[in-house]
Amino acid sequence: MKKLLATRYSLHSERGYSLIELMVAIGVFGVVVTIMSGTFMISLRGQGKSATMQNIADNARYAMEVMAKEMRMGMIKASEGYVLNASSDIQFRSNMPNRNGAIVRFYLDVPTGQIMFDDDISDALTPEPITAANIAVSALTFDVSGASSLSQPRITIAMQAASAGTAADVATRMDLQTTISPRSL
Repeated sequence: MKKLLATRYSLHSERGYSLIELMVAIGVFGVVVTIMSGTFMISLRGQGKSATMQNIADNARYAMEVMAKEMRMGMIKASEGYVLNASSDIQFRSNMPNRNGAIVRFYLDVPTGQIMFDDDISDALTPEPITAANIAVSALTFDVSGASSLSQPRITIAMQAASAGTAADVATRMDLQTTISPRSL
């Protein structure tokens, strides 16, 4: 015959976690997740600022390259049709292969904040922008020295560009300047 034994149950089991241990673990986990989220958000903001800066640099560099190439191959002499209408508006005779000696013009269109290029001022075609719409050029100056003398003329181009239509925390501004000497005297 079998004996019946009473099973003892205790209220304090050695298996599992107490409520305080769970609260501490959840608190530590929350702090770690908060720190990781903050780091991620900061890196995203930095990446956005970097992309905006790269976009401005690419656009400004391209505009400078186009203007410099045209001016390097142009005739910057008063007798050859060179005119500096304002500090941000220049026109001159281009000797580029496809221009056939046409008078070209670069200027800043203030309402749009874009640098405009007219590859032949005698035709009825509208000038085209050489900067993107998401870049606002706030200043463009042409400083010409030596255009009326027999010396080699020099053109200094200075530009101030900023991002347009971006959030305030990633907005960026950049100043560029270059000096060009035309090849032909």
